[in-house]
Amino acid sequence: MGSNQIVRIPRQIQEMYITGIGESAFHEKDVIRVTIPRGVSFIGDRAFALCTNLAGVTIPNSVTSIGDMAFWGCKNLARVTIPNSVISIGDGAFRYNTSLASVTMGNSVTTIWAWAFDGCTSLVSVTIPDSVTSIGEGAFARCTSLASVTVPDSVTSIGDSTFRHTGLASVTIPDSVASIGGSAFADCTSLASVTFGGTDTDIADDDSFPNGDSLRAIYPSQGAGTYVLRGTAWEKE
Repeated sequence: MGSNQIVRIPRQIQEMYITGIGESAFHEKDVIRVTIPRGVSFIGDRAFALCTNLAGVTIPNSVTSIGDMAFWGCKNLARVTIPNSVISIGDGAFRYNTSLASVTMGNSVTTIWAWAFDGCTSLVSVTIPDSVTSIGEGAFARCTSLASVTVPDSVTSIGDSTFRHTGLASVTIPDSVASIGGSAFADCTSLASVTFGGTDTDIADDDSFPNGDSLRAIYPSQGAGTYVLRGTAWEKE
């Protein structure tokens, strides 16, 4: 299994195959690197929470779900690859991973649950795969370095505070998105351009965007297109 800090989880113990990483299995352990074997299908809630020295983890292409707060507070984890087998990323799964700069998501993820990447202050860009249909409340909130995000046509809803207080300068909302939650892009002080692909997106309230009262006043009445923030008012380009 390796040293106490370098852990290679075996595929089986005494002829019994390991099929999952249980709840809080490594919670607050002083591990630096973990290799999870193929055959494991889930990573349980808080499995690696507060492993503050964890710098690397290998997730095999057999894992289908990453539990709530599974890697919460792993402040030294700089990059993670979520394989194609993963369908669900749980609530707060990577919350407060302040060194996390790179996330690669596989093309089977359908839901990014609430606060999944909240407070990942080093995260610069995110490409959300076109399998995702829902981005939960606060999923990327307080990712203050986040300057670029791609929202695919598969997404139908963006939750409350999803991208609140990020560094986004522009965003494109595809016509598949039917609703944008309250404060979804609030406190994004660099956000100067919003492009809507459709005319039926429901903007929850005036706080969904910076100076959202003026944006809400002209959209969706003026329909699809790019809206630019000039001074304190949004105008259609």
